[in-house]
Amino acid sequence: MYCVLPLKHILIILLSGVSGDTCSLYSRVGDTVSLSCTNVVYPNCSSTTWTYHRTGLQSAFEEVGHGKIKTYSERADRLKVGSDCSLHVSDVRAEDAGKYTCQQYLSNGSPYGNDAPVHLSVLTSEPVILRCFLYTSEGPGICSRDVTEHVSLLWVDEAGNKLENDSRHQVTQTFDCDITLTVTLQKEDNNRKWTCQLNINEKKNISFDFTFMVPGNHCMICKDIVHLPCSGYISIT
Repeated sequence: MYCVLPLKHILIILLSGVSGDTCSLYSRVGDTVSLSCTNVVYPNCSSTTWTYHRTGLQSAFEEVGHGKIKTYSERADRLKVGSDCSLHVSDVRAEDAGKYTCQQYLSNGSPYGNDAPVHLSVLTSEPVILRCFLYTSEGPGICSRDVTEHVSLLWVDEAGNKLENDSRHQVTQTFDCDITLTVTLQKEDNNRKWTCQLNINEKKNISFDFTFMVPGNHCMICKDIVHLPCSGYISIT
């Protein structure tokens, strides 16, 4: 048996009412993104300054000055200036969303040309909840009491190890035959498999596999009308 269940489907339609070199970049949590600077004056990036402004805050923060990462930045260890003066952000987080502006300053300190803003949006996901239960003569999730065998359900990882509660997984069980796994997704969970396993007398009998898949990656959009699908799926085998 194989089926695909849509976990969530987000259709983002960008009607480009922006002008100049304004760009929008869509990324997922955990990705590495490159914010392009389209107004570079000096190829060695000595003229390049990157500022960051988050919605709701009054001030913008200078992340790069004269081509150098500001060491006082909370994100200094995740930022890097590319050879083309682009700004690379690694291990993208939800709080990285906002407006980044590339500005140019001549050697005499005067600004030069137009700003080159990039709007970064970060796609996050709610925890995935997987529920597995057995229908019996006693009802859904209730193991039959008139059989001598001990029937139980558990969640196991790809190596067959029983999943316990930790920072990313939460296992809740109302009855022996009704068990729920809540997973806080990370980038490396793409194509990861979780298995609901039915045991009889502590031995594996049957199982169902759940695999999470996220197609695509981040996307840079400049000046065009773009339909950007961002989907997540759970496949059951």
